[in-house]
Amino acid sequence: MGTINRQIIVNKFSTPEEGVSVREQDYKDPKPNELIIKTGYCPINPADLNVIEGKYGRLPELPAVIGNEGSGQVIAVGKECEHFKEGDHVLYMNRQDCWQEFVAATPDQIIKLPDSLPFKLSAMLKVNPATAWLLLNQGIKMESHDWVVQNASNSGVGVAIIQLAKSFGIKTMNFVRREDCKDKLLSLGADAVFTDDESGKVEATQFIKNENIVLPLAINAVGGESALRIMSLLSEGGTHITYGAMSKRPLKIPNSFLIFKNLTIRGLWLSHWLKNEDKSNIEEVYQDLAKKMLDEKLDQPIDSVYGLEELEEAVKRSMQEGRNGKVLLKFQS
Repeated sequence: MGTINRQIIVNKFSTPEEGVSVREQDYKDPKPNELIIKTGYCPINPADLNVIEGKYGRLPELPAVIGNEGSGQVIAVGKECEHFKEGDHVLYMNRQDCWQEFVAATPDQIIKLPDSLPFKLSAMLKVNPATAWLLLNQGIKMESHDWVVQNASNSGVGVAIIQLAKSFGIKTMNFVRREDCKDKLLSLGADAVFTDDESGKVEATQFIKNENIVLPLAINAVGGESALRIMSLLSEGGTHITYGAMSKRPLKIPNSFLIFKNLTIRGLWLSHWLKNEDKSNIEEVYQDLAKKMLDEKLDQPIDSVYGLEELEEAVKRSMQEGRNGKVLLKFQS
């Protein structure tokens, strides 16, 4: 019997617990322009759950292998592929089908990473750290000692923003739903943490006044009232960037914010940047992020690791509140 490639697929859009299953396909050797990568680990991201539900901005034709993030090791190289060799540690880039044991990829769909970076960490490098980097570097020009405010600060992107901002000399004002998250974020380098409710907004407003803070950037991952709270704290001419909608509630912007405060409201989606940016610039960003991980200046916490035989439990865990990090799927034997 030949080698089997186990894949996680969606047959029909449904609830995350019921919408995925594992199928077995025959392993195929690479075409001349392909490499075969053995997947190490893949995180379960909110975007993956949205795809399973049929509620994401870009959906595949079904049945489909899914998964937009992961890393692995090159095990076979097509004769036309240069600059890669067996054993290389690589990150999946322009792939939406990472949840499988073996991926046939062309060189433009992967980025080489340092061999010393653990696979569990590299699996989480593509989405959250890069999104955090973009929010701090592509939104507006931020200077050292500037302030940024964000909600969902204990999320993967939120934690990355705190750590990257600290390395850039930028100060962070953070909102979280749970009191027990505050100490953790302060230990990571957060400069101020408030509860994401009206009392927290009042405290933050007083803090801004007392410290004479200019606040040019707000980063929103929640939507609804939470988005408006951080928007209300912006200084005149500030920018509000939305990259997520965890509450699934619309953003209803008061006219006064646009007329009298002259705020700029915009969105950010990592996929647009990956599609349109020059690959050499993309590689430079990811190499810098990988180095920060190796230097322990950037950490993505792991909540738990599940094998493919535990797929349903993994998906359920990824949907639970109060987790301490990402849920990873383990593809290594």
